This record gives sequence, structure tokens and C-alpha cells, in this order.
Amino acid sequence: MEIFELKPYLEAMLMAADRAVTLPALAQSLDVSEAEVEAALEEFEADLMAADRGVQVRHRGGGVRLEMKPQFSDRIGRLLPDRKQKPLSSQALETLAIVALKQPVALGDIDAIRGVASAATLETLRQRQLIARQARLGPRREKLWRTTPLFLDTFGLASLEELYQAGRMEVVFTPVYGVEMGEEAAVESEFAEGTMPDALREPS
Repeated sequence: MEIFELKPYLEAMLMAADRAVTLPALAQSLDVSEAEVEAALEEFEADLMAADRGVQVRHRGGGVRLEMKPQFSDRIGRLLPDRKQKPLSSQALETLAIVALKQPVALGDIDAIRGVASAATLETLRQRQLIARQARLGPRREKLWRTTPLFLDTFGLASLEELYQAGRMEVVFTPVYGVEMGEEAAVESEFAEGTMPDALREPS
């Protein structure tokens, strides 16, 4: 199958899927090689970058999916208000930042870093499906928490490794990550030592 023939199939499949789809799954469904899917997908991505297209291809958790372009989210929120969730509070973002950086992490460790009880905030994040319990228990028989694939989708990340790229933490956790560019190494060091950077603390 030629690339121009593959592209409409890819568009239909990605529109029908409600999650990221892997290249092997697409190749198997289309009876072509992964290399052919990758070539067609690359051209399809370029097509969607045009200003008159409202969706884009995004790489998510080892797969690809179609998403609306960010500039159209406000209008879509007006049309479908039920799909527009309330923004996370600064406390929730602070807790989510700790989970993202230290996962898998126990409630006791999160409380120690934040200096306040975090169980209710963790439950909010769990209900939003941004975090989930790790299968194994911690050394003190505590449940461990980790981020979910929806966390990656929500914050536009292809993988957790992107969090450690220069400046990425400031973009993901803008409301509570008030440090200057170039200080992310110091911030990550403070997290590693089990202390909360001043920029992420709630005002007293």
C-alpha cells in the first residue's frame, strides 16, 4: 500500500481510538510493515500542521493518537462544558509534582516533603486518574503512588523522561514552579534530598 493510501486509514483509525495506538498495532491492522506506517504517519503529521487543520498527531506512552490543537480548547470547552474539568489547585499540583519526581512514593514521604497531610489531595488526584497506586508496598508497608498515562496526556508529555529536559518542569507545573530558568538542577537536588523547594511551598 502506498503512503497516500495509508494516510486516510491512519486518520480513520486514530480518530476511532480513544487512546494512544502503537505502531505495531497499526501495522498489523493494515497488513503493512512498521516502517511503512512510520513513513505514512510522518507525512500525515506534516499535513496536520497546516493552519486550517484542528487536530494534530501526538506521541503518547509508546503510541500515537489524534488530539485537538491547544488553540481550540477554549471554544471546545464552550461547546462541551461537561468535558472541561476544573483546574487543579496549587496544593494538588504541588503534590502531583512530588509524585512525578519521586515515584513510586509513599504518603508518609509526601507528607514529610510538603509538611502537611496530603491524603485528601492524593485522593483528588486519584479520582482525576492522574495518579494510581503502585502494585508493590513500600518498606514500611505503605502503599506507593505513581503517575498514570493520563498524566502524560494531560500535560503533553510523551514520556516521564521529558520532565527532566531543561525548562520542562516550569512548563508542566507553572502555577507552583516559580523558580528561574536554569535552577531546575538545584530544585531536583532538593527533591532528591527529601526537602521541598521554597518555590513549591504553599504561602503561610
